Amino acid sequence: MLLLRAFRPLRILALSLSILAVGATVPPTIAQPRPVHTQVGFTFVPGNAQWLGFEPAPSLDRLIRRLRPDLVRIPVYWGDVAPDQATLDFTQVDQLLQVISADNSRRHAHQTQVILVVGVRNLSWPEVHLPAWVDTSGGLDLAKITASASYLAYLAGTFRHFAGNPVLNAWQIENEPLDNTNLSLGQVALAGGVVADEVALLKSIDPIHRAVITTYNSASINLDLEASSSFGWLFNILPGPKPAGHPQPTLELADVLGLDVYVDTPSTPLAQASVLERIGWKATTLTYWASEAAKSGKEVWITEMQGAPWNGDPGFNEEDLLESAQVYAGTGVSVILLWGVENWLADPGWMAAGQAAIDDLRT
Repeated sequence: MLLLRAFRPLRILALSLSILAVGATVPPTIAQPRPVHTQVGFTFVPGNAQWLGFEPAPSLDRLIRRLRPDLVRIPVYWGDVAPDQATLDFTQVDQLLQVISADNSRRHAHQTQVILVVGVRNLSWPEVHLPAWVDTSGGLDLAKITASASYLAYLAGTFRHFAGNPVLNAWQIENEPLDNTNLSLGQVALAGGVVADEVALLKSIDPIHRAVITTYNSASINLDLEASSSFGWLFNILPGPKPAGHPQPTLELADVLGLDVYVDTPSTPLAQASVLERIGWKATTLTYWASEAAKSGKEVWITEMQGAPWNGDPGFNEEDLLESAQVYAGTGVSVILLWGVENWLADPGWMAAGQAAIDDLRT
């Protein structure tokens, strides 16, 4: 405790210098959220539905009919579309897009579009998704894998196959690519240059649809400022909370900054702060980053808004979902996508709460 007290003045001094360096005040001045028409939807991971005992296509159809989303985010896993190095087969993803097209044809007033996620870093655990035929016997080397001809053929082939699909709204390039999210696999973060090259490849094939890149951020704005300041190295060696994620460099790489927002996880113990407190903190950071993005003509999306308990942990409940919707709706973000909706298929209470949350997000 004495050591922590001794370092506290140094941390406060470093934070003060950091804030002066970025031209902000304490607390930082945040512009009022711009009025936006927020589009609302969800992420659909076929494997998550299957794990719960549901077939993907009928499950997606049921969710669309119940929730009437503006957007659905769907992964295009390399291993699912590349049964071998010489073949690309998009049948599984095509079937899901056909479900959306069929639903759109039945209701002309409200159309659903998709965001397709491509990359070796893709949605859901274990964060890195490879075909079985990729040789990792010598260790996982993502720099080598992402430079391989077969990987680049998967990216380019995916862009070409779906670029002209009328339900396509945007692309997501990798998932949290700058973040080292699975330490058991070693270094899984991608270099910014790798991600920039993938965005450039997309633009050379499909210059129309935007590129979304995702990350997460800290609980508070001051921690986010620490991460983007020239004194970031100092904060890393001082005691106390550390910044999380890479919002500033991700914003620089993307047309759209996607933030993944969770308030009850193993890394956010409720003993330190309640879910309601964390929702309020997150809302403030969302407003800040939406304001920062607007300065360069960009947008911030919530690409994952917690919509279910983390791995069944009861710390996040239906009331927390509704509170999140009411608070995040006023932050200036342009899109909000719920995560965990596959779980609602088996629970009428969560499904009802989800419908109410989506109504709140829209209004």
